[in-house]
Amino acid sequence: MTSPTLNLRIACASLQDAWRRNLLALTGLAVGVGAVVAMLALTLIVRREALRQFDRSGLDVLALRQVSAPSAAGSARRPPAIDLELARRLAAAQPALELVAPVMQRRGAVAFDGRRAQAEVLGVTEEFFELNGLELAEGRGLTALDRGQPYAVLGRGQAAALRAAGDGAVVGRQLTVEGRVLTVVGVLAPARAIGLHAGDLDQAVLTDVVTCARAFGQAEIDVLYARHRAGGVTDEVARAAVDYLQAAVDGLVVQPTSAAALVAEMERQLRLFTLLLGATGSIALVLGAAGIMNSLLLAVAERRREIGLRRALGALRGDIQAQFLYEAVMLCAVGGLLGVILGAATTRIIAARAQWEFAVSPATLLLGFGVAVAVGAAAGFFPAHQAARLDPVVAMKSDH
Repeated sequence: MTSPTLNLRIACASLQDAWRRNLLALTGLAVGVGAVVAMLALTLIVRREALRQFDRSGLDVLALRQVSAPSAAGSARRPPAIDLELARRLAAAQPALELVAPVMQRRGAVAFDGRRAQAEVLGVTEEFFELNGLELAEGRGLTALDRGQPYAVLGRGQAAALRAAGDGAVVGRQLTVEGRVLTVVGVLAPARAIGLHAGDLDQAVLTDVVTCARAFGQAEIDVLYARHRAGGVTDEVARAAVDYLQAAVDGLVVQPTSAAALVAEMERQLRLFTLLLGATGSIALVLGAAGIMNSLLLAVAERRREIGLRRALGALRGDIQAQFLYEAVMLCAVGGLLGVILGAATTRIIAARAQWEFAVSPATLLLGFGVAVAVGAAAGFFPAHQAARLDPVVAMKSDH
C-alpha cells in the first residue's frame, strides 16, 4: 500500500502540471466560499449595527406620530393634532411612561451675518436632551426655564458654519430662524439621535418647542418620543398611550413605533438578505464543485496509462482513489483559502462604505474553509472512484 506522503507528493505534482485547468475550478469555488463568508460576517455586522442604534436609549423607547388625514376643503374645523399641553397630560396620566419628549420638526430659513441657508429646526424640551443622551461641547442646553424664550442650541455642523462666518465665537451670537432672532446658548458635542428619530442632530438647530411654534406659526407636535419604565411591556404601554391620545382629541389617529419593533423588522429583513446571499453562495459552490469534478474527470482520462502503470507496480485501488481524493481536497483547500480572503475583503469594503464596524469571527473563517474542504471531498469522490476501477491492462494499452 502506498504511503500517504507519496500520494500527497503525486497529487501535488499532478495539480501543478494542470494548473491552468485547475485555475478555473478554483475561481468558482473561491467565489462560492467568499459569498458564504461574506453572508455570515455581514449578518453579524448588520445585526450588531442595528442593536447599536438603540444601545444608548434601549429597546424601551417608542415614538407616537399622528397620521390624521387633513380636513376637507372649505372646512373651518381645525384638523386634530397633538399639542404641547396634550403631551404634558400624557406624561402625567400614564405612570408606565418614564419620559415623554415632544418634538416639532421643521425645515426653515436660518440666517446669520447676512448668510442664509435652509436647516432642520427642532422644537424640543429638556426631555429630548435626556432621552438622546446629548452632551454639550460649549455653553448649556435647554431647560424648563427656557420655555418660550428666544434661545437656540446648535448641532456641531451648524456651529462650524456659524463659526466660519464670524470671529470664531458661537455661544452668545444671534441668528434668525424664519425671521425670529434667537441667541445661541450652547453647542452640542458630536451627537447621534435615537434610532427612531429621522434627522441629523449635528446639522440641526434646537430651540424650545414653544419658540419653534411661534416662529413657524404652527403649534402641532410632529412626534412624541417616550421611554417606559423597567418591567413594562412595550406593546401594552404603546397601546395605552395611543388610546389616551385618541380619546383626548376627536378624530386624532396616532401610529406607534417602538425600537423593539424596528429591531425585529431589521432582523426579518436581515434573514431575507442572508437567504439571498446563501442562495448565491450555494449556486457558486455547486458550480465550483462541478468544475472541480470535471477537472478531475479529465485528469483521470488523460492519465489512464499512469494509473495502469501504478496498478501494475503494485498500487492498490485504495491508493489510486486516495491520490485523486488528495488532489480534490488540496485543490479545494487552496480555493477555500482564497475564498476566505475574498469574503473577508468584500465584507470590509461593504462595511467601510456603509460606515459599519468591521468584524469577522474566526469561526466564520473556519466554517468557510471547512465548507470548501467538504465540497472537495464530495466532488472528488466520483472521479477517484472511477480512477480506482480502471483495469490496469486496459489502461496501459490506452492511447489517450
